[in-house]
Amino acid sequence: MKKTLFAILAALALVLPVAADYPVTQYVSADDLGVAILVKYYPGVSSNTSATVAVVQGTSLTFQVAAAAYTGFECPVSGALGGIIDETNAACNTIGEIVNVINGTSATFASGFFRAVIVDALASDSADDLLADGGTQVTRADGLPIYYDTSANFAVGETRALLPGDMRTNIASWVTRAGKLIENPFAGQYTEVRWVEGYSTYGSGTSNLNVYSVKLSNKASTSETSTQLWNEAMGATTANKQFTQFQYVPLRGRPNEKVLVRITNSAAQATVRLLADGVRKPLVAE
Repeated sequence: MKKTLFAILAALALVLPVAADYPVTQYVSADDLGVAILVKYYPGVSSNTSATVAVVQGTSLTFQVAAAAYTGFECPVSGALGGIIDETNAACNTIGEIVNVINGTSATFASGFFRAVIVDALASDSADDLLADGGTQVTRADGLPIYYDTSANFAVGETRALLPGDMRTNIASWVTRAGKLIENPFAGQYTEVRWVEGYSTYGSGTSNLNVYSVKLSNKASTSETSTQLWNEAMGATTANKQFTQFQYVPLRGRPNEKVLVRITNSAAQATVRLLADGVRKPLVAE
């Protein structure tokens, strides 16, 4: 009986995943590299192999499939759908609203569909300072990152989601191969922040460190509930500040949620440096 039990346990050890901690260190040494959203095109029932998105900063995002206007969505809706999202319109001027417009097309749409996810941003963030892009293919396997112009939108600031591996730049961690959004990619885990330091150039006004825990739900639409875990003044302009307290008592994100670390300024922002170190841990009985 004991031999049989040991054999079963040994077999399970070979097939069951082992709970593990994953480092989630993020380092910012240049402006405008915060990934607001990742977006990808899925051909679906079509045979299309070409799709692009162009970003005009502060104005619009324009989607095309096979070099023609995409007819799966538009915001605001005005007549025939033409794949244009107007960032100046109240119906689509936040990151969350833009993502929901993009994700609102059925996977069975005749000319394919796009999917988008929020990465280094909050759903409530303004979308008027997405970095300009002249028209880039979004058929790539990992998805296209659309960045924030952080020097222009200093109220949103330089942000990093504490994510493992290439999750910040690979949509496969958020969406299945068939293009179905994963309801909560952070289920069964939590994040500990163990070190933060950084600075920015802001000349006048104030600068602050903010840490958020974000509850994500991808169902019929993407929704978020964010909780501010920490807020504290940064150092003087260009002066590095270390938040050493986290190495002794880690700042713990809420269960099943994403953690964002963000430097915001009140007047201007340039030459941002941010180092945030932590670990993603499985939720296990303690």
